[in-house]
Amino acid sequence: MSLRTGVWIAAASLAAGLSCAEERATVTGKVVDANGQPVEHATVMVYSAGVKKGYSAYCPTCWADCGKHGLTDGDGNFTIGGLNPDLLFTLLAVREGYSAAYIPKVDPAKGPAERAALKPRAPVEDASQVVRGRVVNAHGRPLRDTVVEQQGIKRRFENGGEGMTFGGGNDWIDQISVTNENGEFEMAYSKSAIQMFLLVTARGMAPKLFTESTGGDRKLMTVADGATLRGRLVQDGKPVANAEIGLSSHTRRSGASYPEVRIGTREDGTFAITNVPAGRIWIVYPKMESLAARNIGAGAVECETKDDGQEVDLGDIPVKPAFTLRGRVVLSDVAAVPPDMHVTLAADKAWDSQIAPIAPDGHFEFRGLAPGVYTLAPAVRGYRPPEGFGEMLVQHDVPDLQIRMERAAR
Repeated sequence: MSLRTGVWIAAASLAAGLSCAEERATVTGKVVDANGQPVEHATVMVYSAGVKKGYSAYCPTCWADCGKHGLTDGDGNFTIGGLNPDLLFTLLAVREGYSAAYIPKVDPAKGPAERAALKPRAPVEDASQVVRGRVVNAHGRPLRDTVVEQQGIKRRFENGGEGMTFGGGNDWIDQISVTNENGEFEMAYSKSAIQMFLLVTARGMAPKLFTESTGGDRKLMTVADGATLRGRLVQDGKPVANAEIGLSSHTRRSGASYPEVRIGTREDGTFAITNVPAGRIWIVYPKMESLAARNIGAGAVECETKDDGQEVDLGDIPVKPAFTLRGRVVLSDVAAVPPDMHVTLAADKAWDSQIAPIAPDGHFEFRGLAPGVYTLAPAVRGYRPPEGFGEMLVQHDVPDLQIRMERAAR
């Protein structure tokens, strides 16, 4: 663990843990197999955490509780004690011979966690279906409990051609894998493959994308601390606290983009995003929904991380009074809008969106919009938007946008 990571973990523990040190929480739950039978000797660990209210100022895997774990007994039951009661947890269940599984949004105050069902995993004999790896840090030390997630595959087809497929699907034997005490893992596909695209995420380290060829040899995969991005959100020179900041890679190309990271601003408006992969260009943006109620907003900021250990200071990011977009969906047959329909608004540069319900009379509203280009996607069952509708430039309040939707062909 790096000194910087240790400082962040200590800070997280101090900020969120001292107030509840005398009254810790305990998570209980059960791990079963595909037939509902208990799985004994499975390890269940706290992989990440987040606050129940507001926005966390710390990275999800940097909380002091991350890494705590328990073993299942003969009935498949596990217990993890000494946890911060103010947090929600993502647990990860692992057992040799089974595929690993997440248990998301676990709240100790609401009773036992949702059951984790592990699927049996048969050994893979064909080396062309497998990538075997060993994850180490910059000093060559193996990293256990590192999560490896499949991103895509490159295959050779019967006609001799090659193609790439990204995302999950039923063809993967392993959706995720977890390294053992030697930092070793195996990721398998159900068919012969040339390469796999993998995302490797070790706690307290920068995630890293790897492209590895299949085969029986074990690849050495080194991850590092990454860089740190800092900044401050301000309005008229005053700090904007309890806002959420998003970070996404500039490229959105499949197999080359990283998952979005979210972090909260502190009372003084500052934020710090640690363990950011080096050698990439990033987009930093205040999330619309966290500022919409205050009717303020800010545009996206571009930056670059060049080296591990680098500190990138974005300075002050000003927020200003935001725009409001009000509109109405009009159906071509003058029918009332069915219940539970919505409009999605997505920012052009940022990985940021809002969803607004459509009232029976067709009205909807979005607040907290900074100047920029947005994409609107109305969704009404049985209807389609006008041809070419979607993008719009917002530079002021939009009080009366009308979207006329036609009956869709059956």
